[in-house]
Amino acid sequence: MALPNLLLRRLLFLVSFSAHATQPPRRTLHVPIVHRDAVFPPAPGATPGSLLLLRLHVADAAHYTVQQLAPSSLHSTTDDHGGGHRLRSHVLSGLPFDSGEYFATVGVGDPPARALVVIDTGSDLIWLQCAPCRRCYRQLTPLYDPRGSSTHRPIPCASQRCRGVLRYPGCDARTGGCVYMVVYGDGSASSGHLATDRLVFPGDDARAHNVTLGCGHDNGGLLESAAGLLGAAATYGRVFSYCLGDRMSRARENGSAYLVFGRTREPPSTAFTLLRTNPRRPSLYYVDMVGFSVGGERVAGFSGASLALDAATGHGGVVVDSGTAISRFAGDAYTAVRDAFDAGAAAGGMRKVADNFSVFDACYDLRGGRGHATVRVPSVVLHFAGGANMALPPANYLVPVEGGDRRTYFCLGLQAADDGLNVLGNVQQQGFRVVFDVERGRIGFGPNGCSV
Repeated sequence: MALPNLLLRRLLFLVSFSAHATQPPRRTLHVPIVHRDAVFPPAPGATPGSLLLLRLHVADAAHYTVQQLAPSSLHSTTDDHGGGHRLRSHVLSGLPFDSGEYFATVGVGDPPARALVVIDTGSDLIWLQCAPCRRCYRQLTPLYDPRGSSTHRPIPCASQRCRGVLRYPGCDARTGGCVYMVVYGDGSASSGHLATDRLVFPGDDARAHNVTLGCGHDNGGLLESAAGLLGAAATYGRVFSYCLGDRMSRARENGSAYLVFGRTREPPSTAFTLLRTNPRRPSLYYVDMVGFSVGGERVAGFSGASLALDAATGHGGVVVDSGTAISRFAGDAYTAVRDAFDAGAAAGGMRKVADNFSVFDACYDLRGGRGHATVRVPSVVLHFAGGANMALPPANYLVPVEGGDRRTYFCLGLQAADDGLNVLGNVQQQGFRVVFDVERGRIGFGPNGCSV
């Protein structure tokens, strides 16, 4: 996957696991969501504004190009839960890891070893750091040793699975095993042998058998803390959905947030738009975004081509990404939205502050300007092809930050893209049920999605 200046999509989720007997088949697999602060509490006295600003500094510095030298698609069989079933998992916000992303834990092997992994909706490769390790970065869970798993099976380089999973398969001349390598533009990388093993999703007491994964013996880079990466599954009918809870709240307030692999009934409020494919970046999920409204008025003053995907060149387009925190749009589109919001904010009594915070250049004091006892926040709506709209709650576009005077200000939570690639980030997706229906070629957005 070649991805200029885009954060590697990472969705991290936490699940506990058990060794209970196999349960009857399910049509879906569920992983319930909890907030990561329940597992990794922030420092005493840390405020939401200071925490988020720190995470965004890290996230902004972490934009990088991704080059996948051995791209793969997930090949797995689920002996307990066959094709067309679903998986549901808990999801964590990434704030405790100084990240704008979401995190989690799965069981790997038999007996299952606990592994904190990154879920990447823009990749279909699963890999873990494995012993023996020639080079490994620090992770929070014990290093996985495949020699202790009775279900770990290296894949021979002559097998169909090696050739089918990897676009550019490699072969270890000494062992005859299939090898993989992924390299990211910032220097982060993982390489090792390809194998099959078992994944355990204890939140649903479900097991996925014979899952193809990379066992990384040489790893490094920005994935520090996590044990590896879990790509979006191509099983379960090529349908998955999630609802990301409020990143600033505690786990017990986000008990209904989730990640689900498999088809579920969509609420009537779900608005669908066409899923676009970019042949040059086939693992990313694109949509046709056609504009914005601010304060009930359609935003003008930018070219529609700024948001459009050019399938011939692979440039442009809007990617729906669970791992990028803040949405990024082409410069003219962002400027038009920012200026429209600024005008509406001034009319509503929001006092703009001169300072910029992190990646934001439109920040406000919500205590109001002169003559305004209360303020009125302009509404923001995203428009997609086919009439699908996302009416964002204020918390999805007003980001709290802490100023030097220790007071909390609120910034317009969008930024300009410097590489022509537009991204709908996870801050704007909070609370929506986002449905990736690859089978039917569509993506859906359902408001209040964590309650369904």
